[in-house]
Amino acid sequence: MKYFDYVLNWVLFITAIVFMFVIEFTHPRGAVLDLPFLWLLIAMTNFVRLRNSGLAVKGLRTSCIGANLIGLITEVARARLWGWEPYTVIAAVAIFGEVIFSAVRRNDPNPAARV
Repeated sequence: MKYFDYVLNWVLFITAIVFMFVIEFTHPRGAVLDLPFLWLLIAMTNFVRLRNSGLAVKGLRTSCIGANLIGLITEVARARLWGWEPYTVIAAVAIFGEVIFSAVRRNDPNPAARV
């Protein structure tokens, strides 16, 4: 399951980078750079969570859950306003998966990892 977590995170990260270039070069109607930057920050936060999964970093898991929920709510609200575009669907699915993976506790052998 950890590999699928990494895959979703990389999908979100690459979608953010690609969509930044799409916005910069084509200037689609209704598209601004704040959402890809939000996706990028969410992906970075999740990379930190995945990298430090065995360490007891207080508040990291909670911060990831909060960031993922903010991103998911933003994507759903944005999709309701302007419709479901392919990049919106990709980002929403990846963020939803990250919400699930951030919230689920794994059975880590290290009891300090569950803090």
